[in-house]
Amino acid sequence: MLHGDIDDSEESTGSGPDLWQLAGLPGGLIQASYLTSRYAAQYRLIVDVLLDQQQYTLTGVAAADLPGLLRDHVTKAGADPAILDDPAFNLKLRMDRLDKWRVVDIFQDRAERDADFVRDLDRYQLTEVAAELHRAVLSLGHDVASAAAATLAPSVLTANLAALRDTVTTDPAAAAAAWSVLQTTHQSMAKAAAGWQARLAGALAGAPDQKKITTVQETLRRYVDMWGAGVDTHSESITALVESLNGVAAPVWRRIAVHNLGPSADDAAIDELIASYSLTLTTLRRWFDGPDCQARRLRRQMRDTIGPLLRGQRTLAAVGGHISRRAELLALAARLEESADDEAGWASWCTATGLFSARHLPGTTPAPAGNAGAASFWEAEPVQVEARLRKHGPKATTGTAARIQDRAEGRRAAKERTAQVQAAAARTEAGVLARSGQRLSQWRNLTGPELEMLLVMLGVVAGARPDSAGVRTATTGDDRWMLRADPPPTDAPAAVVHTPDGRLVHPDIRLHITPAASVA
Repeated sequence: MLHGDIDDSEESTGSGPDLWQLAGLPGGLIQASYLTSRYAAQYRLIVDVLLDQQQYTLTGVAAADLPGLLRDHVTKAGADPAILDDPAFNLKLRMDRLDKWRVVDIFQDRAERDADFVRDLDRYQLTEVAAELHRAVLSLGHDVASAAAATLAPSVLTANLAALRDTVTTDPAAAAAAWSVLQTTHQSMAKAAAGWQARLAGALAGAPDQKKITTVQETLRRYVDMWGAGVDTHSESITALVESLNGVAAPVWRRIAVHNLGPSADDAAIDELIASYSLTLTTLRRWFDGPDCQARRLRRQMRDTIGPLLRGQRTLAAVGGHISRRAELLALAARLEESADDEAGWASWCTATGLFSARHLPGTTPAPAGNAGAASFWEAEPVQVEARLRKHGPKATTGTAARIQDRAEGRRAAKERTAQVQAAAARTEAGVLARSGQRLSQWRNLTGPELEMLLVMLGVVAGARPDSAGVRTATTGDDRWMLRADPPPTDAPAAVVHTPDGRLVHPDIRLHITPAASVA
């Protein structure tokens, strides 16, 4: 990507290609050049200070004050401010270059005394684009604000959608206030979810290490704490409120948009804001409506990371990594404190640690199989154990095993077993799919696996909401089967399906089963 950057080796001569010709190329962002320069650290220090000063001054930073502000910033960062005295740090040259890159605007104070004519009266202010760009740079890797705004997001959406529904036709000011909260929460939810998915994708890629395991655990904890429980609780309410707001007439939305933008707003801006209203409502419905909505898809993605997380923890433990047992120890301490007496506490301790007392049983045990001339463990001479092995246990041993265990026979048996399981599953699916379109009273001679598959599909269909004709449509949790259940005839008796385990009594629905791949 070309930003219009010029090699900093040209700064001392002023030669090089025409900056404005480079900036005229489509897609360029000349303000980002300070991030790719070989003096990027110096430029970022200057821009950091100018951006920080925007909250204290509205008229920019004076050239005479900038060196002191830079020193204060370097000192707070824990670095030696003497590095600013290095000849390689030419502040005037750096500011001229930032001016050419449109990162800062340079203007001058008015000279009021004769001495002002020999002073540097320049003032520096970040341009609007550069300030927004640097805020984005500073926010990389930090999602605290968006995560905090996403806290209890479904409940916030429910409350403000209800407020918007109650005031949309009567109180434009209250409706506009509710809408502003909806818009902010919607954007924060999208940003937080995108951040969660990006961190999970990076943590699950490649070989596991302790940092990746920690990242996955923290991401799952944030999701559960902030959003997970609210999906089931508020999805129905959010969907119903969005449906009621979709029926609001266009002039009502236009009145709210005019209240937001002011009576002097042009028609193009008003139409654009009204379109954003419709787009946000459509997005919220796509997020929360139905069993296959985006909120539940995100929850399934979070659920599917638990398996790789556990496998990664086992891998780290197998190669010598250390997994904290702090939570288990705290739980054990709590059980010990709650014990009724010392005996109960000792029993809990032995159960958790395996330190059971020795028990002597009467009689003699048979000789172990193998070499009859081998010495018994009780009769053999003691063996000297090195102190290193006593202290470190198995970790003290080094090197590889003398011979790798041959698992070819086990893998062959596992493959045969997998092929048999897959063949049985294919027969079961073919048997169920052959009954698609029949009423349950026509399902006969079900096998055990076919019954299990049918029960799963009936459970999925029962969780779907019927339409006006009573037809229920749903997709199974593994996204493999599209189901449609037609209601039973009026006054029809319940269907009785005979199975190997007994009888299944269910309303006599007509169940249509279609592979999802064929629908796509």
